[in-house]
Amino acid sequence: MGPHLLRIFLAWIIFYYIFNLIYHSDLSPKYRIGIYSFLTVISVVINILLAGYGFIFIALAIYFCLWPKRSNNYYLINIILLNFLVKFFAIIIPSPVLMHFYPHPNTTTYEMNLIIVLVEFIFSVAFVYFYNFFKLNNFFQSRRTAMTSILLAYIYIIFYMFLLFMQHFQAYEPLIIGIFFLILLQCLFIIIIFSVTRRRQKKVFQDQFSEEQVKNLKLYTDQLEHDQLKLRHFKHDYKNLLFSLKTVADDKDYQAMISALDKLENYFDDYLNNLSMDLYKDLNNVKNPYLKSLFISKLNKINHYHIRSFFNCSEKLDSVPINIFDLVKLLNQAIDNAILFTKRQEAGKIQLAITKEDRQLAFLINNTVANLPTTEREQDYLDLLNIKNLKKKYPNLFIQYSKNDKWFRFHITLITQGDKK
Repeated sequence: MGPHLLRIFLAWIIFYYIFNLIYHSDLSPKYRIGIYSFLTVISVVINILLAGYGFIFIALAIYFCLWPKRSNNYYLINIILLNFLVKFFAIIIPSPVLMHFYPHPNTTTYEMNLIIVLVEFIFSVAFVYFYNFFKLNNFFQSRRTAMTSILLAYIYIIFYMFLLFMQHFQAYEPLIIGIFFLILLQCLFIIIIFSVTRRRQKKVFQDQFSEEQVKNLKLYTDQLEHDQLKLRHFKHDYKNLLFSLKTVADDKDYQAMISALDKLENYFDDYLNNLSMDLYKDLNNVKNPYLKSLFISKLNKINHYHIRSFFNCSEKLDSVPINIFDLVKLLNQAIDNAILFTKRQEAGKIQLAITKEDRQLAFLINNTVANLPTTEREQDYLDLLNIKNLKKKYPNLFIQYSKNDKWFRFHITLITQGDKK
């Protein structure tokens, strides 16, 4: 009994050691040591009481200890399932090698149990090396839906059921192995179909965004070319105006001088108000092509409705901590809502801003409120933004909105790194 308990205890220590290496959390080292020690004890007790059938309870204990929030954390779920698979294969795959050196192993001795644990440790550490070498953590962190978790759980259950059948129905070993390989082929087929379908959908989506991006960048360059031509005319015209002003000054006709100055001022105002310098102010700081394309499109649309707009982005923006397509969809609909309610106003204004502070990246969309009787409310259009599903998908996404007599404010905040406990 003693060697068996030692093996169980050491096996779960290895499990949480590997878990700590591949699960990238923002928990402090002191908190991690405490929580993993607690989970080790819980796992040993459940393993002794329920043997191999207790993995579901252990998985739930890990999830709720490391993620007590209500929202789903598919990254954590995937890492839990992946660790169970590693633990399973660390026992099954080296077994033929052990059987070769120990044809009749005595599992009741400390020596044999320590050898089994050592082999499990070596296999698990080798997996961590390949996990980091192929940068699989980036893959699992990007999986924000339940599909990957379902696939990993399905694979684990299939392998575990195969092991149980092999232990209890050794007489039907060839049949069980045949069924097992058919199921493996089915799993492989499902993975291939899933990957191909996902890639095609992503390519179609990216192509649509690329077309929109080219269109918006063309609007941007056309506007800049138009401004450049106006600048050439301005350079020619302002010299003539200055020469006329100098002639009037030489004649000392002060009334004519005042009139000439008024004309010059009106000319300057008319020219400057029709340039895109203010419209595209700070747009160079938006380095992400998808976001840049979006803001070009929206600023042009706002300008088309003769809405006074303000855009501010004082720091360079390259990347965002959530899927860029989800963010673009959210911003696109939020700005469209602001335009919808502002274009009806005689002197409507829209303020767009991107701010970065510490670990927070914020997108601010503010628009003036019309003091007109209406049954429509801007809050009612927030359902189009799919906020609830996005909050479930991204725990680091926070959305706030407020309204007063003058402004409706819609703010999107992204936490780039979680706070440490």
